[in-house]
Parts: sequence; C-alpha cells; structure tokens
Amino acid sequence: MTLDPIELLDILGNENRRRILQLLSFRPFYFNEIAKRLDVGPKAVIDHLEMLEKAGLVECYQDQKRRKYFRIARKTVIEVAVSPHTYGVRVYKSEDVSPDRTGRAQDMSKLRQELSHLEAKRSELRKMLDEIESRELEIKNLAAGAIVEKASDLLEAEILIALLSGRSSSAALADKLEVPLVVVEDCLRRLKAEGAVQLRDKEWSA
Repeated sequence: MTLDPIELLDILGNENRRRILQLLSFRPFYFNEIAKRLDVGPKAVIDHLEMLEKAGLVECYQDQKRRKYFRIARKTVIEVAVSPHTYGVRVYKSEDVSPDRTGRAQDMSKLRQELSHLEAKRSELRKMLDEIESRELEIKNLAAGAIVEKASDLLEAEILIALLSGRSSSAALADKLEVPLVVVEDCLRRLKAEGAVQLRDKEWSA
C-alpha cells in the first residue's frame, strides 16, 4: 500500500529510515547486514523496514540460502513546493531502467555523456520551475491587491484567497478556515452580491 505524500514525509523524517534507504541505494542488503552497517538494534531495524515496505519504498526477497534481502522497490520522487503563497507535496513513481541482463559491458563514455545530458536537462527544468514560481508569486501578489479592494473584512479576504486555488463548496471552505458554516455562507452571499464570487453546481469560485 502506498501512503500519501504527507505520510511519506513523516516516514522520511526519521534519520535511521533515511540511512537505510541510502544504504539500499547501493545494492540489496540482508537484514543482519543492515543492522551491523548502521549499528542499530535488530528490533528497530525490523520496525523501520516494515514501515518502509508498507509505504512501497522497499521490498524484500529471498536468495538461494533463504536469506531475506531488502532493496529499493522502485524510483520514487517526492517534490515539495514552498513559497509565500504556496505549499504542496507531490509523489510519483517510475520504474528504474532494468539492468543489462545479457552481460555485455556498457560503454562508459556513452553513459557519461547521457548523465551529462540528463544533468543539463535537470538544470533547464530547475530554471523553468524558478520562472514559474516567480510568475506565480507575481500573479498572487496582483490577486492579493484585488482581494483587498473586494473584501470588506479579514474573513472575506481569506475566503477569496482560498478560492484562488480552485472551486470549493461552502462546507469545505468552513472546514479549511475553521469558521462556522453559517458565517462562511453569509460572507459568500455578500461577496456574490458584489460580483466577487460565483456559485455553480454548489461550488464557489473567485
């Protein structure tokens, strides 16, 4: 079972679990090796491995001697975006490239070239993300100025800011802002009368 992004962040918040993943990124290890390499008690290692396995980050298998090995299950990417107006976590997985099972040696020069090409692509992606983040911040600042003009109080401003992220029901807004539903609905009616929000299919939008 794969956990949600926030739960994955909680799991990776433990130093020993991060050390286990770092160790397994080199090659598969059996249980005793992990405990010895990390100098961590067997019971703690078992608990950490069970949690990582439950999250879908590691998997186990047995060799011919019936020793239980652990390895990284698949490539998992966790992206965290934090800005003055944004917080989000995204997790996605992709299968790693299968090893060459024919036994033919890879051309190291070509591999180095491919790694350099990927690093260049990564740099381009980072630049693009920075540009998107900058533009997003600019737009949200402009929106914040418009909100100040539309909202008559702090709660109305918070409602408009929440609706910038997308459509929402009155109940969802009340839960998010931790405000009684009747109060939120009253604010929404006022904002609707001023043309600041619209209601469609029982959902509000700015």
